Amino acid sequence: MEPFTVEIITVGNELLSGRVVNTNASWIADRVTKLGGMVKRITTVGDDVGECGMVVREALARRPKLIITTGGLGPTFDDRTLESIASALGVNLELNEEALRMVEEKYRGEVTPPRLKMARLPKGGKPLYNPVGTAPGCLIEAGDTIIVALPGVPSEMKAMFEMHVEPLILGLPRLAYASRLVRVDAIGESSLAPIIEEVMRRYKTVYVKSCPKSNGEAYIEVEVSSRAPTIREAEERVVEACELLRELAAKVGAKVREL
Repeated sequence: MEPFTVEIITVGNELLSGRVVNTNASWIADRVTKLGGMVKRITTVGDDVGECGMVVREALARRPKLIITTGGLGPTFDDRTLESIASALGVNLELNEEALRMVEEKYRGEVTPPRLKMARLPKGGKPLYNPVGTAPGCLIEAGDTIIVALPGVPSEMKAMFEMHVEPLILGLPRLAYASRLVRVDAIGESSLAPIIEEVMRRYKTVYVKSCPKSNGEAYIEVEVSSRAPTIREAEERVVEACELLRELAAKVGAKVREL
């Protein structure tokens, strides 16, 4: 079994200008990975229907199981993610009665034109309730790919991911994922490289990633991860690989310890 693939698209000019740090992408990627998915690509695009629509079409062409977008669902003129998705799919935006009820509930029936905009979804889209904010999300199936559009406000995105996306992922065929971080001292990354290669050669389902760090003193942070049919198998492989890493590092005078 292969892990299901996911692409993340974050939308907003503020992300491209650097004014806002893109924490949504890292948070979603971390959650998806721990739930057994494999994030193949993260793309950031501005508030432009043409650009965003092109990014969605390109992602669909790669046929991931799941595309998650964040940002651009609100009432302002530059919130155009759903319009972009509709363009990519070749469908129109339509007033969705269920989404309208969600918006009316949030605003106690006072639905102005900007608020009404949030109830217009791509044809065939299903509104997703937003327990924190006002803009509904949207889920739409495009062939074998599921597109889920979430708000860009982190608190709203996280709440909606846990309410809607996590149950969706848990219902998909998937591999269990396990990982462990260790710290390696008294060795350079170039000297550690052949040790990592040997660990991965012996454990075909284990992936080892090194990252030099400096926190008063230089060391190497190493993540050892594995995917397997069960969490027990994945965890066992990680433990065995870490032990081998420890043994091989000790032979060249390096020390491996838990982080």
